[in-house]
Amino acid sequence: MKVTLRDIAEKVNVSISTVSRVLNDGPHGVEDAMHLRILKVAEDLGYRRAKKTEQNRKKISEKQIGLIINKMKDKYHDPYFSELIYGLERELLDLGYTLGFTYDAQDLINMSFMDEIQGNDYGIICIATSTELLDQLSKKVQYIISVGGTPELDIDYVTVDFEKGARESVNHLLRLGHKKVAYIGSSSFQSSVSLVKEGRFLGYKTALENQGITLHQEWIADGQFTIGGGYEAMKQILMAKDRPTALFTASDQMALGAYRAIQEAGLSIPGDVAVSSFDDIEMSQFMHPPLTTVKVDKEELGRIAVKLFIQRMEGSLPLPMATYLPTKLVVRESCGVAMK
Repeated sequence: MKVTLRDIAEKVNVSISTVSRVLNDGPHGVEDAMHLRILKVAEDLGYRRAKKTEQNRKKISEKQIGLIINKMKDKYHDPYFSELIYGLERELLDLGYTLGFTYDAQDLINMSFMDEIQGNDYGIICIATSTELLDQLSKKVQYIISVGGTPELDIDYVTVDFEKGARESVNHLLRLGHKKVAYIGSSSFQSSVSLVKEGRFLGYKTALENQGITLHQEWIADGQFTIGGGYEAMKQILMAKDRPTALFTASDQMALGAYRAIQEAGLSIPGDVAVSSFDDIEMSQFMHPPLTTVKVDKEELGRIAVKLFIQRMEGSLPLPMATYLPTKLVVRESCGVAMK
């Protein structure tokens, strides 16, 4: 029976991509002891490398390229993910490829998919999936990329500098004189990322701490990255004895829900509560008042992820890469003018 990269990876307990880099003589960032162990296990198992010419002739089209998203309904209901996936699919089509399958990460637990993956047959693009799932997949498939995730593993990432963007958004509120700034986000966006590690929360926290402002727990709420979640989170925040004068939300979807809660409470935006956010979905410019937010080029995020992914599958990238797209603060009317 032919020995595969997966066989070696399971024996050594490392990812398939790590084994591939070591056996193909490229820069691999692996400690010498592990490097030698991989070579020894490959020899003991009788692994035979294909010739470079044979490898290059093998077309990517022979592999299945799949998409795994944390929540399938986000593909259709959340403008952020809709735009991202549109860019991803358009770039695949432009390069002559299509998605072979799309799965909800939550459903994989109840499927045999994880047991059926063959190391050289699949390339998987993951959007907003947990680090635990990424780790499992990276040990079963040779090609995997995370889009929009927090770089933690020895795989490719294309993402956004969430911390920097959030910091700029909150700093805008601080420059206007606000010191009581609330936060609506979520630790469940990636199940493995706690609130204290989530980039947008870190940006919020850092901006306040840099100005010597203490965080108030009653002003921090989980909005679950949904409109309804943002609404309920803002209602909770407004119950605080000391009401905040400003709000930063980690997504425009949550800001939309927060708007409703603020207005239902008889308060005005930005007169009583200034609001800044993150994403710049199309709807944000038509909210009342138009929403100040951090612009993320979602379509470009998807396109760049595909370009990097195809380069990886072609074998032209020696080491895992973490690529960050820039963000830009778009100032609209929801923050008002400087406080008196």
